[in-house]
Amino acid sequence: MTAASAVRSADLGFGELEPLAASFEAAVRAASVVEERDVRLADATVRLRSPHPEMLRRLGRAFAHLELDEPAGQPDLTVNLWDAESGGSPPPLPNTEDEEAPGAFFYFSNHQLRAGFQLGTSGDARVLAVYPNAPTPALSVLETSNARGWYWVADARRIPYWEQATPLVYLLDWWLRARGMHMLHAGAVGTDEGGVVLVGKSGSGKSTAALSSLDADLFYAGDDYIAVSLDTQPQVHCLYGSGKLMQNHVERLPFLLDALANRDHLAIEKAVVYVNEHWPAKITAGFPLRAVVLPRITPGLVEARYFEASPVAGFTALAPSTVFQMHTRGQDSLVRVRRLVERVPSYVLELGSDIASIPHAIRDLIATVGAGA
Repeated sequence: MTAASAVRSADLGFGELEPLAASFEAAVRAASVVEERDVRLADATVRLRSPHPEMLRRLGRAFAHLELDEPAGQPDLTVNLWDAESGGSPPPLPNTEDEEAPGAFFYFSNHQLRAGFQLGTSGDARVLAVYPNAPTPALSVLETSNARGWYWVADARRIPYWEQATPLVYLLDWWLRARGMHMLHAGAVGTDEGGVVLVGKSGSGKSTAALSSLDADLFYAGDDYIAVSLDTQPQVHCLYGSGKLMQNHVERLPFLLDALANRDHLAIEKAVVYVNEHWPAKITAGFPLRAVVLPRITPGLVEARYFEASPVAGFTALAPSTVFQMHTRGQDSLVRVRRLVERVPSYVLELGSDIASIPHAIRDLIATVGAGA
């Protein structure tokens, strides 16, 4: 099966939520303890619960900038996290013995739940995420949240690096959609008054443009996945405090070198930096969305410059990237992207050799759009 292939019910091995709840509760009983972290995500509270402290530490790292100082009351979403090392019986898993492609993704949905299953770069690096398709009765006294999700990995010590940098992507996407929000495969930078989302395929300069803001007077809200709400004033919501960059682009941002979390693995991994750990004052929970920006590396150009583009150009850059990255998207995603580019203007941002000019051009663009609002 390919990364975008659908999983039939028989392949998944289960079609109800009870086996997941039973597996998680068995892990909790085996550990005799469950730890919790509450984070404020997209104007809601998400509670991460796990009997495995190392798993909670690894997956909570990218959310640390949004962590609440005090436990919340009733969370809007509770995600149960556990692995095979936590004890108890493992959850039902799809049969993927014939699949050899690292990163292959399997998707399943029925009236009760939707599930995503992904293979890592080794046989024991497996990830299962499950979210209800409709409200269901409480499955146990352990569950007290309004919305629930389940997230299992084979071994918490071998969670793929990309999963640690941007964890729970599919779960959060499903949950955000239920709340009328939209997860985008995009970067976002701006000011208190407003900002832009940076969209484009791999190699377009999206991450370079987003991370260059750390060396300037702009706030950072992400460079890989963000959330957007389309209310009266569209709003960007930061999801992750991490950033990922192609290895051959790191040299363009030398101030990142000492902050790289995986400097010794760049031969096989994208460069990862936890912005929330090294530039905590630069990261923001969000801002009003003023424009969709399409970065474009332009050979021979020195200083960055921008010009207005059509809504069609914005849609063409944003829709394929977001739909491909999320795998489980369909017509609804295209409709939401179209609504977004109809609500805010689109611009092309040409990137030259002067990296320091990129955030200045973005700030000027934000001021220009804001003046015309």
